[in-house]
Formats: sequence, C-alpha cells, structure tokens
Amino acid sequence: MSRRVFGLSIKSFRLFRRTPINPPPFQHYSGGAFRTSFRSFCDCQELRRMDLPEGILMGFGNPLLDITCTVEDNVILEKYGLEANAAIIADEKHDALFDELMNMENVIYSAGGACQNSMRIFQWIVQTPFRAVFIGSVGKDKLGDRIEKRARSDGLLTLYQLKEELPTGSCAVIINGPNRSLVANLGAASLFSDDWIDEDDNICALDRAEYFYFTGFFLAVCPPAVERVARMCCETNRIMILNFSAVFVLQMQKEALGNILQYVDIIICNKEEAIAFSDTNDWKTKNIFEIGSRLQQMPKENVRPRLVMITDAVCPVLVFQDNDRVLEYPVPPVKQGEIFDTNGCGDAFVGGFLAMYVQRMPLDYCIRTGIFASQQVLHVVGVQIDKLPKFSEKCI
Repeated sequence: MSRRVFGLSIKSFRLFRRTPINPPPFQHYSGGAFRTSFRSFCDCQELRRMDLPEGILMGFGNPLLDITCTVEDNVILEKYGLEANAAIIADEKHDALFDELMNMENVIYSAGGACQNSMRIFQWIVQTPFRAVFIGSVGKDKLGDRIEKRARSDGLLTLYQLKEELPTGSCAVIINGPNRSLVANLGAASLFSDDWIDEDDNICALDRAEYFYFTGFFLAVCPPAVERVARMCCETNRIMILNFSAVFVLQMQKEALGNILQYVDIIICNKEEAIAFSDTNDWKTKNIFEIGSRLQQMPKENVRPRLVMITDAVCPVLVFQDNDRVLEYPVPPVKQGEIFDTNGCGDAFVGGFLAMYVQRMPLDYCIRTGIFASQQVLHVVGVQIDKLPKFSEKCI
C-alpha cells in the first residue's frame, strides 16, 4: 500500500495528515511599496530560533559537479556562443567546452547544482546537521560518490536516485569580471523519475518534511514528480516553494508550470525571469511591479496567500503579498574588488531565506538573512562552505 499512496488521495492516509503549518508572520504595510533600512534591521531585538527536526526541509534539484574557471576576456564565450549571466543546457557543440575548462590551470571543482547549493547554505546557517535533505539523480560512479561525500560534510542529507545509464552531471561555470555563464551537462540528473516517490524509505522522508523547495531546473527534468509532491503539499497543508531558475525554463515548460502554480506558496525569481514569464503568458508588460502583483494574485488551490519575491543584483529585493502589499529590501553595495564570483549568489539567497523561514522568523529577518548569505558567497569562487566564516546572527 505504501508504494501506491501517491497515486491516491493522500487525505485518506493517516501517515500524511497534518496539523496546520503556520508560516512566519508577514509584516503588512499598505499604501504602496515600503522600503526597509538595513540599519533598522540590524538594530532589532534578537529573536528566539527554533530547534528544527531532522529533514524539515526537502529540496529537489539536479546534483552537478561545478567546474569553475575565471577568464579575462570573452574569447571562450564567443567560441561556444555563450552569453554573460545566462544559464543553458549543454548540447553537442559544448562537449569540447568541458574538456577545455578542465585543462585550464585555474580550474576549481565543487559540489554544485542550484538546489544543492541552496541546501548547503541552509545547513551552514542552521548549523545542526541533516535538517535539510536533498533529492536528485546521480550516476553510479566515483563522481556521484564525491558529490555525496561533499554534501554530507556540509551537513546535508542526500537521498539520490542512482542511475547506471549516464554519468553524474556537471556544470561549466565561466567567470568574467562580475559576470558568470553556466552550461549544464545534466548527465544522470536528467533521468530522475517519479518512481523515487514510491520507495518506502523516501515516503518516510516525505512525511517528515514540512517545507518543499523546487528549482525550475528540476521541473524541466521531471514534471510528474513536481506535480505529485505539489498536490501532496496542498492536501496536507505544507509549504511549497518554487524558483523559476532560468529564462529557458519559463519558455520551454509553460504547460508544466501551469499545472503546478496553483499549489505554489512562494515564488522566487529574478527580474529577467519575471519578465520572461510575462512574455510567455502574453501579459504585455515589462513592469516588474505589475508582474509581481499578477503573479501573487494568480489562482491558488488553498487559502494561504502566495508570496512572490523578485531579486536583483543591485536593485532592492521586491516582496509581493496579498492585498497589493509590496515590500522593498535594499541590497547593501559591495565593492567591485571584493567580488570573486557571482555564481551561486541567488542560490545562497534562497538558502539564507529558507534557513530563517522554516524557523518561522519574521519575513524581514528571512529576507535580510538571504541577502547576507548571497553577499558572503561573492567573496569565494564557487559555493565552498568550508571557506565561509562561521555563521552568526550578529553579522546580519
């Protein structure tokens, strides 16, 4: 029976009955956008944090080995038809790119994939191991073993689906000044199937989790898994968070997005992705405030108001709530000479935000922690947790 549970109505099973989850108290302001100050946040009274149960947060994404190189010009970008600050899926013309990067002197390898990075940052902040669990597919190879070992050393529990057909995936990360270009060779990550949901051990992990985070990258790989878990979240009153992740996801996965958005409690995206969603749905506007408001007001299956966050490297983080409430959170400037790598910045924002959100901290606190985490990873190449300082709330 346990293997069939996700094919039926979950309300029928005692295992999945839940008491309501009360999300963090949102700060409500009317009269247009409200701009908070960084100083006022730092001066606020210290809040009590929760003792989190194991596996409270579950993230679904594509586990990859990040292959990071810094270049001084655009030669390699032009050679492989890459754009600055874009994320794409590799095709045949990019095969030689990975070999070329691995032969460079300054190459750095790290466990990556957007969701896995976010979960590792989450663990860096909460500090108690295995509060988050990461789901994705890897090959039965040494690379998959290496990524799992790295994740566990960062306190992240992994429940990988193992595949023999393809090797563990990788991602080329090319840094040029403040810009980065990502080319993902998904490998085994592209083979994830929703059979994972039906395995007994995984059903137990699904029952423990109260918050579920999905990247758009994962949606592009396995829409059925996302939809099944999304329905479960709605029926059992748990929180579903979706990151749009990249413009190509919005362009290529319109139907899959349409099937799950009704279940999504929190949408996270950057400005370019928000505009791409508007274009794909023929909203005929590029006004970020209008797009954010319309995203927040899209039909929703449960009664919990949706939260929409739109990030930007320089402009304030915008937070859209019910009743047309909008908050703005300025991003403190970072000196150009202190920026080593912008890759993983958005991933770190998500990890920082979720680390406080699952502890039901005020929304202001969650956003500020996200901004702080995103700026910490700017100072290292790749999301290397061991090179980040020990997290302290006094730093935020």
